[in-house]
Amino acid sequence: MRKALALGVAAVLFLGALVYSMGRHDVRVLSDFAASYEQFDKTVSEQTLNDLRVKSAMKISSLTKNDGSMMKVAQAISDLAASEVSMTKASRFENDRVAAIALNARLAALTAERKAAYSHFRRLLAASPHSD
Repeated sequence: MRKALALGVAAVLFLGALVYSMGRHDVRVLSDFAASYEQFDKTVSEQTLNDLRVKSAMKISSLTKNDGSMMKVAQAISDLAASEVSMTKASRFENDRVAAIALNARLAALTAERKAAYSHFRRLLAASPHSD
């Protein structure tokens, strides 16, 4: 009887530690992604994009509400940011005035889409579970 009780207590403690560890990991990767996004938003560059791409590949546990949706949106943000960096590079080399204006308009639209996606990500963090 005592062995069974001791085993039960050990199992509960082990599972509690595992759940706690998973929760801490989720909080860390979500805050790392948010910090990386904020840095990219301040300074659009290859370096900040690379950091954002790494952080967007996060894996969070199902203990976190809206986990799947947040991972998908983070990846979409990263893809939009990559397109934005490519378009920014292209706009630097555009000599045709009309083409440059069109490219800048597309760049502005892409930036707005990325910012809207991040707003959606922030809403998912605050939303009730599974409210995609």
